Amino acid sequence: MRFHFNNTLLIVTALLAGFLVSCVNVQEAEYATPLEAAEDAHPAPMMFSKLKVQLPTGTEIGSLSDGCLWPTPAGRNALRGAIKQRDLDDVFEEVLEGQGYDVAGSLSLFFPEEIDDELIRSEYRIGGKIIYAEMDACREKKPLIFGVPGGRSGIKGEMFLEIEWGIYDALRRSTVYKTTTKGYTEQRQLNNEGLALMVNGAFEMAAHNLGADPVFHDLMFNGIKPADWRKKKKHEDRPLEFEAQEEVGINNPPLSQEPFTAQIEQIGQIAVLVQSGAGHGSGFFITPQGHIITNSHVVGDAQRVRIVTKGKKKKLIAQVLRVNRARDVALLKLEEIPEKLKIITRPIRTDWPAVSEDIYVIGTPLVARMQDTVTKGIVSAHRKQMRFIGTRQDFIQGDVLTHGGNSGGPMLDGYGNIAGLTVGGVVAPPGADSGLNYFIPIGDALEKLDITLGNNSGAPTSFDTSTMAPSKSLNVGPPVKITP
Repeated sequence: MRFHFNNTLLIVTALLAGFLVSCVNVQEAEYATPLEAAEDAHPAPMMFSKLKVQLPTGTEIGSLSDGCLWPTPAGRNALRGAIKQRDLDDVFEEVLEGQGYDVAGSLSLFFPEEIDDELIRSEYRIGGKIIYAEMDACREKKPLIFGVPGGRSGIKGEMFLEIEWGIYDALRRSTVYKTTTKGYTEQRQLNNEGLALMVNGAFEMAAHNLGADPVFHDLMFNGIKPADWRKKKKHEDRPLEFEAQEEVGINNPPLSQEPFTAQIEQIGQIAVLVQSGAGHGSGFFITPQGHIITNSHVVGDAQRVRIVTKGKKKKLIAQVLRVNRARDVALLKLEEIPEKLKIITRPIRTDWPAVSEDIYVIGTPLVARMQDTVTKGIVSAHRKQMRFIGTRQDFIQGDVLTHGGNSGGPMLDGYGNIAGLTVGGVVAPPGADSGLNYFIPIGDALEKLDITLGNNSGAPTSFDTSTMAPSKSLNVGPPVKITP
């Protein structure tokens, strides 16, 4: 009998130990006091983009026990499987709208056209990353009694999340603020979607606390950009060759009247491949002194970029002189021009090519080995004050085929005169080219980059941007920018 008693004691002790191990101490968080907003306030419209898990491989966040007794370690994949993006969109919209913010979303909309317009109007994108998590949850399945479930089954428990938020300015195309907030929730009732409910609950508190962040509040309601939020590394920049505000002028020759096809060898030499970091885009020469125009999203924050000329004959370095992110244009200048490099430029046409007029694009679509690709199409529309991933701007719309990597390359008319530069296009589901591509009028690009355009006599030429009546933007769904 004594032997039996000792074994029983051991078994009970083991059960208690297992139960105690399965209990994870999950830290808690609290709701911050929301900040007041004036009734007549007009906060900037924002859109929640995505929540993702950013935890190292192999990270354990706590336990997800079967039978609510035996401990079973839970990793980051438990979180990933519980994230329901549409649910989080609705949670974010409800919470922030409740604090007076303007959240572009689809919670109360029915029609696709309404949803597209709502999302496109947003000035800020908000993204979240789970950088720390704790969970103590259990999964319980009640047994059948005579074929009838004996009770509720599902998951219950508690969860803590720490979320890093990034606020991206869609108009100026840069991240303007980062901060972290915490959230906690307890799911007391078993539920088949208990894990998702816990993620939603902790996310809800973290989103509420984002809205209560004074810096975030000032940014959205008052347009006050946070000062020095980045922790910049201490380093000394390599001296730059040129002054950013140096005067740049173009002595524009008469417009060409010779067909594009008869000049293709010469025309093709104006285009270059622009490489910045791991990506690439396109560009083109505008002066014999080595000035090049491209998109600002091609160069990003780089001070210098790599330039590859036609046929990969020269690989050079160019300094980024100045950028205009709202118009998505950048001006570069070669630091050194080799003796054997003959820089070719083309006449610049500031009036817009007419609808149905032939146009050509030169660039490097998709991959670097596709450099010097020429495609042809027509001008399909003039778009005045159209919102295309940013502020309302003027665009020339064409059906000429372009892809990622064409960004910044020249768009020329049927006589080889430069009329614009490629900036982006709309991708139709499931990823096929839609034939809706957009180009920045060259006159607008020169004006935004403070480049003077003169004729052969040296007299300045005015930029003609008023030759078309305003038109409404296409209702084609969310545009997708061609990325370098």
